[in-house]
Parts: sequence; structure tokens; C-alpha cells
Amino acid sequence: MLFRKSILVLLAGVLSLTAGCTTRYQDMLRERDERIRELSGDVARLRGENEELQRRDVVQPSNAASPKRDEGSSGMINEIQDAVGGEASVYVKHNRISIGVEDSVTFDSGSTTLKDSSHRVLRNIASVLKSKFGGRRFFIEGHTDTDPIQKTKDRFRSNRHLSSERADSVAAYLIQQGVPESAIVVVGYGQYDPRDPKAKAKNRRVEIVVGDSL
Repeated sequence: MLFRKSILVLLAGVLSLTAGCTTRYQDMLRERDERIRELSGDVARLRGENEELQRRDVVQPSNAASPKRDEGSSGMINEIQDAVGGEASVYVKHNRISIGVEDSVTFDSGSTTLKDSSHRVLRNIASVLKSKFGGRRFFIEGHTDTDPIQKTKDRFRSNRHLSSERADSVAAYLIQQGVPESAIVVVGYGQYDPRDPKAKAKNRRVEIVVGDSL
């Protein structure tokens, strides 16, 4: 009798252990299935992101601020430099072609009236803008040195004001030469975008910067 009870107790223990193992095994299977579903979702999400990035690489245009193909090449820069003449400087600034004219060519001190000596170089610049960059935006940027305005402070509130007025005078002349007025933006930087902090004369200038397509 005692032996039978022992057998029954042993069987009950085995069944209980088996049931516990079965439950744990089922829990492990559920955890595995949930993890598989999570990983499948991650894979699908990453595949979608990858396809979106590939689509952008195909259809999205390159950085609009960058020069178009061959525009930043030394050959193109030299060609424009020859066309505008030695009174202007052609270079790439902030990934855009810029034609700089120092104020010794364009303006007398404290003046916004163009000097006669500026007409030839500005005509050359207008010709280049029309022939090589038709349909583009042009930023006419005025720049000064860091010296505060003294003699003409009754006319100009600040260096920025003076630089803006000078840029507007250059813009008006380019428009007279046939550059579309709708393509021109006038900007006054004042002293806040120096070309050479150690050379004031180079900082007093107007730059004609070729922008994006209209």
C-alpha cells in the first residue's frame, strides 16, 4: 500500500514537472514568434527607408547652391575673367561663381554714384551674365570695410546701408545693359562678409554672384 502511494506521488511529480516544462516551452515559442515578428518589422522598415533614399538620389536635384557642371572649373573661371577684364576678379565663393569689383573702380569715397571708370567693366559683366547665365538669379552684393562712417553719416545710417545703396547702383546699371530686373537681388553686407580681413581695400567692393535658375 505504501509502495503504491509512493508510485502515485512520484507520478504526480513527474506530471507536474512535465506540465511545467510544456508551459515554459510554449512561452519560449511565443517569445520566439514575437521576436521574429519584431525583426520582420524592422527589416521591412529599413528596406522602405533604403528604397526612399535611393529614390531621392535619383529624382532629387543636386545642391542648388553648387555651381552647375563645369562652372567651377578653372577653365570656366579663366574664360569669364578674360571676358570681364582685369578690373574685376572672378572666383568661386560659397560654391557660387562671383565677380568682384573693388570700389576704387566703381565709387568715390562716400559716394553711391558710379565712376566713369566702372562703365566698361560693368558692361563686360552684363554681357557675360546674359550670354553665359541666362535664366539665372543674380545677387548684387555690397561690401565695406570695418571703418565706421564719418563724413557721410548724415546720408548713411551704417556701413550696411552704404553697401546696399552701392549694390543698388550697380544693379541699376546692369539693368540698363539688358540684364533682366526680375533676375536681380540687391544685398547689403556692410563689413560682415570680408574677403580679406587684413586688406581693407579688397573688402570695399561689389560682388555679382551667379545664383540658381529662376
